Amino acid sequence: MKTLELFCRITLGSVFLLFGINKFVVFIPSPPMLPAAAKFIGALLETGYLWKILGVMEIAGACLVLSGRWTALGLVVLAPIVVNIVSYLLILQSGIGVPPFIMSAFLLSSGIYLAFRNKERYTRLFLNRNYGTENS
Repeated sequence: MKTLELFCRITLGSVFLLFGINKFVVFIPSPPMLPAAAKFIGALLETGYLWKILGVMEIAGACLVLSGRWTALGLVVLAPIVVNIVSYLLILQSGIGVPPFIMSAFLLSSGIYLAFRNKERYTRLFLNRNYGTENS
């Protein structure tokens, strides 16, 4: 299990690190896109800032996941990004072939597996404690 966890951490973190850096220094060419997908990415780029913020968040989340110590926090940072990427791939890029499904399955399965392996770090968020109330 430790080997699978390490593999998921390294691959998921590396994917987000590479694609996050690619938002600043383009070294991975854009894949072919369907018209609706191209409009969506074009709109993100047109804002002038949103694409860069997304890159910063991907790099930050990737570094946290790769660190091993802060994996749970990194997954919290990356979770909304994963939801949007999977939605984009399955809705806007669904007619392009098999690769969107493979990437979606990888992102979801790796993220869910790592979250499950770090579940003890998330349980404190959901425990019923009366913070801020007086004990009378």
